[in-house]
Amino acid sequence: MKTLYTTTVILFIAFSFSAKKITFQETVHTLVATYIGATENQDYKFIDDNNVEYLFYDISKNISFEKEDDSKINKKFILTWKNKLVDEYDSVGQKTGGQIIVKTILSIKTK
Repeated sequence: MKTLYTTTVILFIAFSFSAKKITFQETVHTLVATYIGATENQDYKFIDDNNVEYLFYDISKNISFEKEDDSKINKKFILTWKNKLVDEYDSVGQKTGGQIIVKTILSIKTK
């Protein structure tokens, strides 16, 4: 009986930690910011009213927003975004075997 109790407690603790990790990745954020343009790494660059810089790795497939469209630069947008895990690559484009957390845009609207 003691073994069953110990196993149950360990499984409960393990499940609690994995549930928190999933929640972290699934948290959706909202941001109002000005589009500055694409960075050298081809990230989407936005700056909010407090001059905090936000770099976004990519956008959802259902969004039509071109990085190089000059008409969008210096305009304010309302973004929803979340963190996600992606494979990490080295400077020559080979997978390193690791993963990194990046920001991805889920929706974007002109303000």
